[in-house]
Amino acid sequence: MPFEAISLPNKPVAIQFGAGNIGRGFIGAVLSQAGFHVVFADVQEKIVNALNEKGHYDVHILNGDTQIETIQPVSAIISTDLKAIEKIAREPLSIITTAVGPNILPRLAKPIAQIIRTRKEEGMGPINIVACENLQNATDKLREAIESELSDEQERLYLQDNIGFAICSVDRIVPPFSSENILDVGVEPFFEWTVDSNSLKKTDPDVVIDGMHATNNLDAYVQRKLFTLNTGHAITAYLGFLDNKDTILDAISDDSIHNVVSKALHESGAALIAKHHSFFSKEQHEDYIKKILKRFSNHNLKDEVSRVGREPLRKLRRGDRLLGPVEMCRERNLEHDTLLLGISAALLFHPTGVHEDEEANELQDRIRREGIEAVVTDLTGWAKDDEDLRKVIREYSRMKKD
Repeated sequence: MPFEAISLPNKPVAIQFGAGNIGRGFIGAVLSQAGFHVVFADVQEKIVNALNEKGHYDVHILNGDTQIETIQPVSAIISTDLKAIEKIAREPLSIITTAVGPNILPRLAKPIAQIIRTRKEEGMGPINIVACENLQNATDKLREAIESELSDEQERLYLQDNIGFAICSVDRIVPPFSSENILDVGVEPFFEWTVDSNSLKKTDPDVVIDGMHATNNLDAYVQRKLFTLNTGHAITAYLGFLDNKDTILDAISDDSIHNVVSKALHESGAALIAKHHSFFSKEQHEDYIKKILKRFSNHNLKDEVSRVGREPLRKLRRGDRLLGPVEMCRERNLEHDTLLLGISAALLFHPTGVHEDEEANELQDRIRREGIEAVVTDLTGWAKDDEDLRKVIREYSRMKKD
C-alpha cells in the first residue's frame, strides 16, 4: 500500500529516518509509546511496503521471558520521495529522528531540507531534529549538511528560529533477529536515550517523551556511553575475532578476554571520572561498568563479533571509542596500556566470506602498502618515536604472530 493512500490518525507525528533494527527496535518504539504516530523514512522498499501494509510490528525483549511489545500505528515513506516528504511535513510534526549510521547521515540533508522548506512556506512552527547515531556531535554534522542545502537566506533564518538541533546519546544493543515477520526486531531490556535540553525547541504539539531523558550536561553522558559501552563492545569483538569466537557472548565468556575488557573499561573509567567527577563518582561508574559487562553476557543476545567489529576505520577515528579514551588518559597521565592493546587488535580485524567488511579490507590493504608504522602514525597523529605508538605496534606484531 503506498503512503499516499494511508490516512494518518489524529495523533502527533514523528519522522524516524532509518527503519532498520535500531530505528524500529529503539527510537521508533520509544516515540510510538510516547503517543506519536511514527512515520519511518527509508530506502528499502520491501520494509517500507511492509510497514504500510501491516501498520504495526513487534519488539521482542530478549531477557529470557516471553515479552513482546506491539508498536502501532506506524507507516513509512521512501526517504528519497520528496513529494511524500512534503506531504508529511504538513502534518502535526514535532520531532525528526535518525538512526541510519554516520556514513549515511549526510544523505538525509536533502529530504530534511525539503521538510524545513515546506514548513516555512506553510508558516508552521518549531520542530526538533535529533540524530541518534554512534557518533559524537552527529546532530551538528547533520545540521551542517542541511544548511548547505538551504541556499535562500530566509530559509536559513527560519531554520535558526524554528529548528532545534539536539545532540544526544543513545544506548541499546539491538542484535540481528530472526522472525517470520521481517518487521519484528529483538532488543535487550536496557535502553538509555539522553538529549541536550539546551537545544530543544518548544513545539506544537509538545509531547513528553518518557523514554527520552533531557539533561544540560550531555557531554558526560555521551563520553560515558561511547568510552564504556562502545569501547568495551569493540574490544570484545576484536579480541573475540582473534580468538575465533563467533559472538560477543562467546568472547566475553572467555575469562582472558573478559579480564582484558574489564581492565580497559577501568582505564577509560579513570579518565571519565577525572573529567566528569561532578557528574558521577567512582562507585557509580564502577556499577556502570558492571552493568555493561553483564549486558555483554546476556545469553539471549546472539550478536556476532563480525557485526560489532565492522567498520574498524570509523571506530579508529580520533575521538571515537578506541582513540578517544586513550587521548583522555594521555591528557591526564593515566594508565592506558590495555586500551592500546584494543587498538592493536582492531588493526588485525579482517573477517572473510559472508562477514567480509569493506573498511576492514581497506585497512589491511593500507597496512600492506604503507606498513603498520605509517598507518598507525596517520590514524593516531602521534610521532613515530611516541612510546604509545611503539606499544601499539609491538602488541600488533605479537598478536599477529600468535
